Amino acid sequence: MSIKKHHVKSKLAVAYQLIHTPQVSPHIPAKELLYKEPFQRMIKKYGKVYLKPDRGRKSRGVIRVEKLKDDRYKIRYGSRQEYVNQKGVWKRIDELTKDRRYIIQQAINSVTRDRRHFDLRCHVLRIRGEWRVGGICGRVGERGSVVTTSHLGGTPTSLEKLFNRHLKYSKKEKEKMIHRLEKCATQAVNHVSRMYPNLKEFAVDMAIDTKGKIWIYEVNLEPLIKGNFGLLPNKSLYRKIKRMRKIAR
Repeated sequence: MSIKKHHVKSKLAVAYQLIHTPQVSPHIPAKELLYKEPFQRMIKKYGKVYLKPDRGRKSRGVIRVEKLKDDRYKIRYGSRQEYVNQKGVWKRIDELTKDRRYIIQQAINSVTRDRRHFDLRCHVLRIRGEWRVGGICGRVGERGSVVTTSHLGGTPTSLEKLFNRHLKYSKKEKEKMIHRLEKCATQAVNHVSRMYPNLKEFAVDMAIDTKGKIWIYEVNLEPLIKGNFGLLPNKSLYRKIKRMRKIAR
């Protein structure tokens, strides 16, 4: 599938490209355009899925659906959660997503030791023809929340705090994981940038599941730093990325 100009903000279009990139494809969760049949197939296979606006930003409109053991489904969105039976689940999803283009994505079990959802934001810039990581920060969601972004209650967190306090990594585990994250992010950006040669920076949203596998949720084409790196107590990464932006080409 080729990406046209009008697809520039489509999460699904970018994901389709990455799925066909051998170095990156193992890190891409299953995604499809939301219709009844793909939903039924994916909820049966994975047991838990996320529904996301295809062109949404800042996690607005994100819904999580989980299949429970008693043929009921738990639907979570914002600070609310509902329980519906098998007959009513698609009707409720259709009501919540009506008039918007949504994608359905395999849920990744990316949680801290105390079961809070987290992900990582990796900012990558092109410096003298080479893609370089300006910084990586974690984002830890509120207890019970399905999203991690700061404007919906999530907390931008340094990698030191994320790995040491929330994940209990050893120093060696932490160093190895950072190297893997940087390699994975730059590989993804290197491919996506070929489709958007005029863009000089991207942000990659990533996850680490409970088995240590890295996943790429999406590659952001219009990355912001104030709501992530700008909210860290230590502003060194925020200042570093701002300096790199001045020389990015």
